[in-house]
Amino acid sequence: MSCGMMAAGGSLLSLLSSCKSTSIFKAEAVNHQLTVPLSAMNDKKILIVRNASSEYDILLVKKPDNHFTALEMKCTHRANPLNASDGGLYCTLHGSRFDLDGNVVAEPATQPLKKYPVVVNNSLIQISI
Repeated sequence: MSCGMMAAGGSLLSLLSSCKSTSIFKAEAVNHQLTVPLSAMNDKKILIVRNASSEYDILLVKKPDNHFTALEMKCTHRANPLNASDGGLYCTLHGSRFDLDGNVVAEPATQPLKKYPVVVNNSLIQISI
């Protein structure tokens, strides 16, 4: 959906946060783990991690305490891919919204997003999938 179409059907806040470009890091799964260099986050709050063998991307979220959360970008309402911004995740299909902890902010989704375990080892972020 284009940014202009979203303006007609959603709030200006949704438009502004969804139209901002989010970086994508391509990672290959090895032993059910995705590895992202800590430097890929730089000063970003969020990073989309894309694995060619997965149907859905993972949103890596840096918390203020320098811990990380990894969320599957799959709407829990109807399995639609989600859009991400610094303000949260949004489903263009039916309008469900999620915060950066994966909690439902707006229905029709009622279940939180799937979370993956994250460990930081030296300069690497490892996401267990």
